[in-house]
Amino acid sequence: MRKLEFKEIIELFAERVIYEIKNGRDVPNINFKFHEDGIDLLNDVKNNPHELKGYWTPNISEDNIEKIMTQDEEVLTIDIPDAYRFFFLLTEVINASLELNEKYGYPELERSYAMYFMRRIWLRMGIEDLANVYNFLEKQLEFINNDLLDTYDYTQVDEFNDYKVKMRTYCNPTWDESNRSMVFSITDEKEDYELPHVLYDLDKDNNCYIYGVQGAKCSTNSKKIERKLYKINKGIENPNVHPSKVHALLYFINELKKKGITTIVVPSIQVLNYDYHIILTERAREDVIRLGNLMATYYSTTSLDREYERAVNWFNKLNNNEDKISYLKTEELFNLMYRITEHDPDIRVVNDVNIQGDYLKLKLK
Repeated sequence: MRKLEFKEIIELFAERVIYEIKNGRDVPNINFKFHEDGIDLLNDVKNNPHELKGYWTPNISEDNIEKIMTQDEEVLTIDIPDAYRFFFLLTEVINASLELNEKYGYPELERSYAMYFMRRIWLRMGIEDLANVYNFLEKQLEFINNDLLDTYDYTQVDEFNDYKVKMRTYCNPTWDESNRSMVFSITDEKEDYELPHVLYDLDKDNNCYIYGVQGAKCSTNSKKIERKLYKINKGIENPNVHPSKVHALLYFINELKKKGITTIVVPSIQVLNYDYHIILTERAREDVIRLGNLMATYYSTTSLDREYERAVNWFNKLNNNEDKISYLKTEELFNLMYRITEHDPDIRVVNDVNIQGDYLKLKLK
């Protein structure tokens, strides 16, 4: 893996990424408010471009700088009073993320990944992150570098009735809410049930941030195992979350306990997420129309039929569901956290999310 360089990141950001953000088709449009030092830095790189043998040089132009400095009053703004620090941290985070992907067996083309990363990483920002982009990037670097829970293959960690419970971690793509997921599978020789994925990160002090417990994409889920999962609802007056999510989170917390991790933080909102799902819906709609036109113009083929069916299913999942998705990532996640305190006396909530910050905090004995 080749590490990307400081000036190289600036050039990619100015010459390519800013246009992809500003057009608002892939991610929500945001402003990057550079101060005088930022203009000086951009001009310096424009006049002294980064050159690397065998690679194209994305030369910065006056139009690129003007595009960066153009501020849209209707969108969120990231204030950057220290451009050197901003691009230094961004370079560090991208190189660390490339290395993490390689460890998990997902080698990336460095420059393509860097541009992809710089478009999407802002989707992970919370309210406090918008106020201090440096803290956000420093925390992302801590998250990427903390490999305390990393596994690269399934390992048995527990038992569920007569089944084995196996666990492994995954490296997430940049549009996901976190850098890593932990996945549990309840299985034997005949049946398999993949529980919802726990999206998490650990900071340098081993505080665990949980950003979601999301439905598995596994197509081999066993109805027999699922019926057994529902027994965890016995005695619960208001079982307002799916039992598979309760099991996934309890298994996850057990893994935290094994490593001596005692603090869980659940952020309340990632501010660009709602608008991002509106963009996803529109792009899914365009895919359905495009594939439908292809099928009407040319003879239908099995592969085209399947692609069209997948596009329709994806569109139906997204369409008019922005509020539902927002609920699942905020209120339902908090409900899930409160729910697990009913099953494990070692877990307690220690703050009021509406009064003491934009996050829920839990402590483990």
